[in-house]
Amino acid sequence: MQTTYKTKLVGVLSHPIGENLIHQILSTACEIAGADISTLLFDAQVRGLGDPVAALRTLGASGVYLNGRLRSSASGLVDYLSDEAHGAGVINTIVFDGDSTTGHATGHNTEARAIMKVLDPYKDVFANGSAVVLGGGAMARSATYALVRHFRVRHIAIADRTPQQAQILKQMFSGTKTSSVIEAHELFPPDIAQLLAESRLIINATALGAFPNVEETPITIPDVFHERQIVLDTNFSPAITRMLREAGDGGATTISGVEVMIEQVREAYELLTKSPFPVDEIRTLLVTNQSEEQGSAEAEA
Repeated sequence: MQTTYKTKLVGVLSHPIGENLIHQILSTACEIAGADISTLLFDAQVRGLGDPVAALRTLGASGVYLNGRLRSSASGLVDYLSDEAHGAGVINTIVFDGDSTTGHATGHNTEARAIMKVLDPYKDVFANGSAVVLGGGAMARSATYALVRHFRVRHIAIADRTPQQAQILKQMFSGTKTSSVIEAHELFPPDIAQLLAESRLIINATALGAFPNVEETPITIPDVFHERQIVLDTNFSPAITRMLREAGDGGATTISGVEVMIEQVREAYELLTKSPFPVDEIRTLLVTNQSEEQGSAEAEA
């Protein structure tokens, strides 16, 4: 589609830039919808993040999608925060309303909302029990926010390979007027085996098991999985990670990170473009991408 003065702009900021799946999804969704929207991919780092955000705002862009570490570094660049962005300290979508002089910018966290959406059908299984969140980064913060503030899970254990990072998350959410009991642990499966076995919900918010390291898993004790559990892996490639495969073999109900990815980008797209998101077509795109990745890996092997 030809770009004109009427074309809306949406920025995607990432580092390193490479082939960016979010940019590909947003661009494809705009093409499918026939929307007069151009998505622009920029290489941006935490230091100096304000410059490209301000430039896009001055150009009259609809907003910005932030990737990677940028999601935890944008709170000072917006005028307002959604509840999820404020509570988790994570912003992956900034929406500009009005012009750069009199308008305002609002930060959103569609990752937390996506986790809420995919887990909501199973809340009766885990809300009154215990949950384990594996990881200490931005996705773990979004997951913990969802469990503490939305589902009000009774007992939550956060486990990260860096114990200090798990402790930071514990302190962050323990002071949010919650009835949840929150613990911090090192992500060393033998030491947390009992916590894992007793939990009704396990969320992997680490990169362990993601392509190309598909044989990795954060849980090396498969017999902790059972039929009374929900297991969510936020990694979306492959769709069925080793952890999900072993959890399913143990009888657990599994949720692929593909569902989280589709939901978080759907909401971001609709915030940024005010247009419906073509879910079925984007699901096909993700499946195709994963097949190509698998084929390339097999060819290299």
